[in-house]
Amino acid sequence: MLHRLLYANWEDPPEAMAFEAPYREILARTRETLARVLPEFGTALAAPALAPSAFWDDCLALYLLAPALVNVALNYKVCVEQGLPLHPTYYFEVSEKTRFQATYSPSATAEAQRFFLTSIAAARAIFALGSEALPSLDAFAANLPEGVSDFIYTSTQDKYTWRASEPRKILELAGSIRKKVQPTLILGAAHGSIMSGLLAANLLEAPLYFIRFSMFKRNDTAPIIAPSDLHFLAAYREGPVILFDEDVAKGTTLTKFTDFLRPFFQESYSAGVLRHAYADHRTDFTGQVWYE
Repeated sequence: MLHRLLYANWEDPPEAMAFEAPYREILARTRETLARVLPEFGTALAAPALAPSAFWDDCLALYLLAPALVNVALNYKVCVEQGLPLHPTYYFEVSEKTRFQATYSPSATAEAQRFFLTSIAAARAIFALGSEALPSLDAFAANLPEGVSDFIYTSTQDKYTWRASEPRKILELAGSIRKKVQPTLILGAAHGSIMSGLLAANLLEAPLYFIRFSMFKRNDTAPIIAPSDLHFLAAYREGPVILFDEDVAKGTTLTKFTDFLRPFFQESYSAGVLRHAYADHRTDFTGQVWYE
């Protein structure tokens, strides 16, 4: 539902995309904004011209805020599972040199996975703007791992992620997928695919999961995968699974992502919201091809 309430210049990322705040503030702002949007969206859809500009600003803010829930939860999960320090501001590179500097109990590892899965559920509920949106967010915020409230989330004006987050393009991608398969899982390469992945999964009414693979921002040499990920993915082995990245410029990330993960599934397809016409990776499903 939220995608029907978004009006923006999808070529250039808005200033609102650049922000930094503690996780507790992100959650509070998200709740306050959601509480304003929910009572008004029916009226706004019926008569858009009568809705105040602040309403549309709130809708855009929700689109930018909800992915932060998942972003921080994934960072926390990676730290716990890879034995990295729980640093509130730093997203660690994961390598043999950095792994296993810290030790966490099995219960802490299980808690990190629960936190991650519930972050996805809460963010999807926000995007859906249904009756469960506020209860889901409240339940999520009431059960955070100790210390995560102080984690700092930073969002930058990434033009490629923004362009690939345009609802029209994601709708086109979802339509092309639906014509051929009904996916049992959308599996995104994070962190870039989180915003568009949340909307795509809601449109396709499919389960959603993310694996960290940040080649250019975090120098990941391969997807960062843990036993909890393997356990989760095992339930979807038969597929069809959509291996997803938001933007396919050269195609290096999605090629390595699919090469690594395809052996886990009997049936899988690659997909991107945006694909450069001359990208080396030819996605099975594409929202829009660009030539810039």
